[in-house]
Amino acid sequence: MNRLLCGLLLLLGVAAGVPALAQDALRAGVANDTSEPLRQAAEGGLLQAYRDALALITRQSGIRFQLDYYPTQRLEQLFQLGRLDVEVGVNPGWRALSPVAGFYTQPVGEVEFRLCLPPGRGRVPTPLADMKGWTIGMLSGQRYPLLAPAFQSQRLKRDTSANEEELLDKLRQGQVQAVVLERGRAQYWNRRPEGSRCLPGDSVGSLPVMLRLHPQHRELLPRLNQAIQALAGQGRLKPLFAGRD
Repeated sequence: MNRLLCGLLLLLGVAAGVPALAQDALRAGVANDTSEPLRQAAEGGLLQAYRDALALITRQSGIRFQLDYYPTQRLEQLFQLGRLDVEVGVNPGWRALSPVAGFYTQPVGEVEFRLCLPPGRGRVPTPLADMKGWTIGMLSGQRYPLLAPAFQSQRLKRDTSANEEELLDKLRQGQVQAVVLERGRAQYWNRRPEGSRCLPGDSVGSLPVMLRLHPQHRELLPRLNQAIQALAGQGRLKPLFAGRD
């Protein structure tokens, strides 16, 4: 990953008439678990949706965000050390065991996840119900409610990877029989000009995602929630996360 590119600073401006104090500029991080160039990973995808959502929240609340992109494991580490004020696009279930609980805003969007199978299996994906005994690959730190009972009963086995490339390498090598990816990322890896790396299959559910605020900034939670609720009521957040393939 190009660290200079990943260190891209996005300072979201504030609309006229909405005051913002200097101390309200929050260091915000978004998970980027691919080694692709940032521009390619963000274009029209989930990273762009988060960036657009933060821009709307800034204009509504006056709170500015200094945005950067990190692998999930690094993002969590920086949050625990207090070097990151906000994690963007987090479901509370993914951080249930974190030593720093954080404070969660109202949902900013909903993200759908899909199983992805080896492209050589043919054009008809295997249904989830027929996957007994399979090993399913997923990114470290993520959990999916529809798969949880199968993992608990050991009908399915779980295998975690640090990034998408590692996940898809395991799929190609047969170390896992399927992987779980965000819907847009599954479509991206299926439609690459160089050839498909996975075939999108059944949905494993959608999860609401929030901003996770570090405890040292808990006083900003009501202000962020008011902004998010207002934007949701205006119907301005949902379209950012809908129909992205």
